[in-house]
Amino acid sequence: MNSPAQQPIVSPESFERTARVESPQIGANGRIRLSAILRMEQETADEHMDAVGLGYEKMLKDGIALLITENQVQVRRFPKRNERLHIHTLPLGAAGVHVYRDFHFLSGEEEVLHIRQVSVCVNCETHRPLRPDALYQYHVFKQQVVPPEERVNKLRIKTTQPVLGNRPIRYSDLDMNRHLTNTIYGDIVEDFIPEVYHDWKKIHISYLSESVLGDVLEISGSQQQNGFLMSGSRAGDLSFAAFVER
Repeated sequence: MNSPAQQPIVSPESFERTARVESPQIGANGRIRLSAILRMEQETADEHMDAVGLGYEKMLKDGIALLITENQVQVRRFPKRNERLHIHTLPLGAAGVHVYRDFHFLSGEEEVLHIRQVSVCVNCETHRPLRPDALYQYHVFKQQVVPPEERVNKLRIKTTQPVLGNRPIRYSDLDMNRHLTNTIYGDIVEDFIPEVYHDWKKIHISYLSESVLGDVLEISGSQQQNGFLMSGSRAGDLSFAAFVER
């Protein structure tokens, strides 16, 4: 049985849990994979919502769902194998139809990772975005406006980029909604970025449209002045965009 100190800190406004960096989460360069970081993020948010009675099943019953639209990951230090992390998530306010949530990954007193996540609440049947008011009834997200300087802007691809390769969507890539899982985008990004960016420090992913089994993403990318910009598209429609800094 866990000691009291190991129990997650739970409230509608805050949640904290402990996770260990496991061997299968470490990649070829000896560092934790981006997809593993995104899985920790997603599991922390899921556990928080479950703990306050607002898990996937409850929201589905109410006819709404939260879809992640942006993930901005900042690495101060890559955690090591077997390192125990305290992951603290704090739902923030809203900007337009988007709601914000922060994730702080701590090793002892040291913050090693930070993620700012942006989501949109949608109607399960129509997938049309809903105003944040649809979420406020659950008393998790704060009824306050996120200041402009703290918002995450959607990545834009303004010009045609060189093609880096193709990535088919396979059955094991799918989530419960039978769409490409948010975390798998992390693997796609790390698979296609140039080797010099494997020691990345910041990655921003914009999720632009859903991909399903059988889709083949055409991955394109190019060096920019301050990083590497890449995207995935199918039939001319963008599925995601990512910007990598080192």
